[in-house]
Amino acid sequence: MPTGDCFCGCGEEAEIGRWFVMGHDITAAAALRALEGMKLPQRLVSLGFGPERSVVQAAVEEAGWARCAGCAYAGSPVNLAAHIRAGSCTAGAPADDQPPVPPEPGKEQEPAPPADRTRSGRSVPAAAPGPVLAESGAARGRLLPGADDPVWEAVPLYLRQRLRGPAHQLVTPVQGTLKAKENQRLLSAVRAAVRMRMTGGQWHLLLTAPRESFGSPRSRRARALYEALEQVADEFVAGQEAAGHREDPAAG
Repeated sequence: MPTGDCFCGCGEEAEIGRWFVMGHDITAAAALRALEGMKLPQRLVSLGFGPERSVVQAAVEEAGWARCAGCAYAGSPVNLAAHIRAGSCTAGAPADDQPPVPPEPGKEQEPAPPADRTRSGRSVPAAAPGPVLAESGAARGRLLPGADDPVWEAVPLYLRQRLRGPAHQLVTPVQGTLKAKENQRLLSAVRAAVRMRMTGGQWHLLLTAPRESFGSPRSRRARALYEALEQVADEFVAGQEAAGHREDPAAG
């Protein structure tokens, strides 16, 4: 229990129920880090955290932290409430979902392109209205449900959470080829993955985009995202294929 004395050792009295005088906890933490001689990455690794195991996710699962429903923020319930009150969350009006700019008077609006293109020149297929065979990307060779199929809303939470972390890292800040103008739709889909609110069309884009669309072969962040998409293809899309074959014994 707090004793009434500030635990940084300054000799001042702390408020009832508090361990530190306001702000002294930050100073004490910095001083402790200096004495340990360890940088934050080293401290994380010493406790078993790092790129392969998220310390934030552990705090959500084990320490009562909560995630914002509209963005990638996570924190204690008090901090989450402050985050929402401050208007820091962009869920209400994400940049990806802003209405298109109307054409100038007297000018006709150009039709939208049928597909995105990667920097390498390879096209990312546009969302199809019905089931479509993926010719590239993490779902290559698999039959994807139609972009308008409500089954995309049933992608398991653990798969969306598995995708969320790598997606957040890839766009915070935006990395590599995703900065290219021709990859704006794919970038929007990755940002939607951060919010875990993907449409069927965005799933199509993510699952059929070539690996190089997300970053260079040496990019660990791009590799992590692509591996998460491969898991979605292997566990969810494959399951939908199997269910379709059970419903239609004549198929195949």
